[in-house]
Amino acid sequence: MSHRWFPTLRRTPQPATKSEPNYSLNWSPAGIDRARPWSVERAVQDGMERAVWIYKAVDTISNHAADRLLRVRPRSGTSEDPLPPLAAHPLYEAMNVKANPLEGAWIFKKRVSMQLLLSKRGVFLEPTFTRGGDLLRIDLLPPGRTRPVPGKGADLVSHFETVTPRGELRTLDVEQVRWIRNPHPLDPYSGITPLEAAGLSADLDFFTRHYNLSFVHNDARPGGVIGIDGDMDDAELRLLRAKFAGGPSAAGVWTVLSGGNVTVTDTSTTPRDMAYETVSLNSKVELLAAFGVPESQLGNASGRTYDNARAEKLMFWEITMPPHLRLVAAAFQEDAGDGNEAYFDVSDVDVLREARAKRLTEAREEVAAGVRSVRSYAELAGYADEVDDTPATRALWLTSGRTPVPARAADAQALGASPTQPAQPPPRAAKALDTATSDLPLNYNAANDLRDRLDDALQALAVRWTERTIARLNAPRNRQGTRHWDDRGAADPRAGSKDLPVEQMIDTATWQQEAEQALQPLIEQAGDAAAHEMHQLLDVPGTPTAAAWAALAPSLTDTITRQADRLGDDVRTEDRSGADIAGITATIRAWGRTMATWASATAARLATATIETARDQAAAASARACLVRRWVAHDDARTRPDHDAADGQTQPLGQPFTVGQDLLRHPADPESPPGQALNCRCRLAWRIHH
Repeated sequence: MSHRWFPTLRRTPQPATKSEPNYSLNWSPAGIDRARPWSVERAVQDGMERAVWIYKAVDTISNHAADRLLRVRPRSGTSEDPLPPLAAHPLYEAMNVKANPLEGAWIFKKRVSMQLLLSKRGVFLEPTFTRGGDLLRIDLLPPGRTRPVPGKGADLVSHFETVTPRGELRTLDVEQVRWIRNPHPLDPYSGITPLEAAGLSADLDFFTRHYNLSFVHNDARPGGVIGIDGDMDDAELRLLRAKFAGGPSAAGVWTVLSGGNVTVTDTSTTPRDMAYETVSLNSKVELLAAFGVPESQLGNASGRTYDNARAEKLMFWEITMPPHLRLVAAAFQEDAGDGNEAYFDVSDVDVLREARAKRLTEAREEVAAGVRSVRSYAELAGYADEVDDTPATRALWLTSGRTPVPARAADAQALGASPTQPAQPPPRAAKALDTATSDLPLNYNAANDLRDRLDDALQALAVRWTERTIARLNAPRNRQGTRHWDDRGAADPRAGSKDLPVEQMIDTATWQQEAEQALQPLIEQAGDAAAHEMHQLLDVPGTPTAAAWAALAPSLTDTITRQADRLGDDVRTEDRSGADIAGITATIRAWGRTMATWASATAARLATATIETARDQAAAASARACLVRRWVAHDDARTRPDHDAADGQTQPLGQPFTVGQDLLRHPADPESPPGQALNCRCRLAWRIHH
């Protein structure tokens, strides 16, 4: 019995070796000794081969791992948008078709997975390469007869040793072995398996089953005492024993005997005392918890609703399988090549496809709302090779009139979002400069035209920022851990009490970049046109390039930051006051409506400042003397009193205007207080004073 029920008492003969290793260290890999309680041989024999739950858990995980295709893709630097896999790689043949002459890839991956779950030492792989460096085959080394040998100094492992089936000792360099193990927290030479934590449950499950089997063999009772007063001859004794030797078919049945002075004492254990069902259930729960396999994934979904079984499957693929697959894939990272990563393709797992489908649905809504480009969606969906990288696919298409917002300055001309050539100045009168009282015939509608284009672009950006913030508010990754996680009810473990991640929902730096991409081409072209016009009127050779954008960019960045901060404060206030997603969405949309006014006011200021700054720079570069400027206020009820009072004020080139209590170089001066520059529609009239 000891050899049958206590396999740890068995002694395996030491294999013959042609050479004996000579260790100079007094300390050998701790994994050698640590593996003794649950060595891989015991894990297979006493665990997988005799405990149904261990067998089914290991079999389920390894089957799923074997079904996955190993792929290689370039590293993208972000886990959110991984790059598509390479069409061909040397690893594909060995890991997806045939690993070695003895094993196909499916069986090979299944054995690797099972050893990883059962072997405390881990899994040892030996790849073989051709002389040209191509991967030829991959073999599994026996984990019970393979070990790492500690190195000296900084080398954790000196080499590996393995004993062949013929008893020969092989020494393998570190580069010749791929070592996979679930890392032990203290011992770098050892792994850790679920049976280390659940080994007692495995033993308890076996012994309770064995004890219950003894019940059946003994009429479901370990025994009883029958006492009879008086003597009995052998024939009567045999008859009495035959009455109580019914076997399994008569289990639990008592026989009534006629005669006198017969007493029966029941010394058997009752089912309540044994509590077999409770012990068996607890062992099953502990074993499956250690391996991370819900019972519904073993083929038994009884007692569960469809949603509960679906949730168990999702947790299995989100919690149990990813780290298991990553451990295996990481072993081939060295063979994947520089700049690449090996991974197992799980794109066809239905419960994971649901999450991806939801993410793609959100992305399509972002495309429709004009907050994501077609090219960006194609890369996310995995068919970027089917969509050309053009200005149209890079642009954001707004829902109103399908207006494109260029993603790059170079795309503006292709999309027709801005003039292709600087505006030509009106014909210059030959005698205009000879009359001291005549203003230079500048295009005084240039600022209005630029204001309209800037207003359209800023309105589109405001819509994009509003819709993107709402989309990110509703994104699962931003709601996870907050009280707003309600996809599967309040009991979902992904719910929590954290505040909404406002910094991830409102990306101020991206807003500033998008504003630069949309506005800079318009401002630079209008500024160049205004400077070109001024040089022609002053009869100065050359066409200077205006630097209006450099002067206006800081103020634009500042006003965008203020608007983003205002929205962030509103969202935080609503979140902390207990508002739900619908209420916070309404707050964001209300902010978006105020952004329409902001866009118009900002467009007016930028347009005026662009034209006047370009003319100032062109005039200063011309070195033309006696240039005089006159402040011309916009004549309507919206004009500020200070600006209306400055109407007609004249200053020579280089001298500021006095507007209220402030000094302004020109209307909408970006260095002036916001109260003087915002929404300014004034202009300057130029003349040459003799």
